[in-house]
Amino acid sequence: MAENTKEKRSFEVGDKTYAVRRPKVEEIRKGNEIRSKAFNEALQRGDMLREQLESELRKRKLWSDSREEEYQSLRKKVLDGEFKLKAGGIKLARAKKIALEMADARTQMVTLLSSRTDLDSNTCEGKADAARFNYLFASCLVYNDNGEPYFENGLDDYLLNQDDPVAAAGASHFYYLLSGSEDVDNQLPENQFLQRFKFVNENNRLVDKEGRFVDREGRHIDERGNLIKWIDDENFELVDTEGRPVDDEGEYAVDFSPFLDDDGNPVEEPEQEEEEVSEAADPEEEAEVEEEKPKTPRKRKTTKAKTTRKKAAPKAKVEEEEPETGEEESEEAEEASEE
Repeated sequence: MAENTKEKRSFEVGDKTYAVRRPKVEEIRKGNEIRSKAFNEALQRGDMLREQLESELRKRKLWSDSREEEYQSLRKKVLDGEFKLKAGGIKLARAKKIALEMADARTQMVTLLSSRTDLDSNTCEGKADAARFNYLFASCLVYNDNGEPYFENGLDDYLLNQDDPVAAAGASHFYYLLSGSEDVDNQLPENQFLQRFKFVNENNRLVDKEGRFVDREGRHIDERGNLIKWIDDENFELVDTEGRPVDDEGEYAVDFSPFLDDDGNPVEEPEQEEEEVSEAADPEEEAEVEEEKPKTPRKRKTTKAKTTRKKAAPKAKVEEEEPETGEEESEEAEEASEE
């Protein structure tokens, strides 16, 4: 079982449990030395400082007065929404709408700042902070049962295996351990409000009163976000935006009925012209014609958890009858000649 304390955070990957611990004093001292060295090396190479970031962003046209104005407008929207949720005194439905608008505004803010964040990692300070974090993390990632280091050779091993699933999962836990914070999303005011009134589940996904997934308009969806219609407590079917059933490919799952003429009588489908056979085609191939099976109408499918498709059974091959060899006729002729 994973456990979190002030000194250690454990987590599971596969069937094994790992942990990240707080760095020791000598490790912190070593990490600070590594940071200083990385900073000086970056500075000597001519890398920019964080105080130069703003001008560099504008120089590369990654930031402008209009972007700054948009960012500040979104920030004001988030702060105003936080105040309204804190004060209360409004309808719950209105408060829910405000919380969702706050979440949208915060997402747009992150998108606007993505270029700034990417460029910040290339500043002298950004590279120095990353070097310090990498060293401490490589030293503090351990096996939970015995406390032995996961990377035997420390930083060198980590730099060669940063895509390791254990390293990828452990880095987030190590960040939370050092910063003293839990999952950032759960600390946001809008998510705390939505969780408090059970508008979202523990993963901050919108749900209804029964805990079933819904979208922003309150329509039921499955785990992948497809629109669905519940048939009973366990089964549902895929539908379009109007509630009409569809299959896994999004095609309408309905039985076809013939079209009608003006008198209401079924209209026969016009026969399709057969394609002309090429003169160069092999006569034997022309003779081998397989009978097509009549198409069956689509059936509405339901599912309990995930939509499933049954594979169609392969068509049975038609066995060709062997032509008569005429052996019986030859035997009769030989008997007649002997007589």
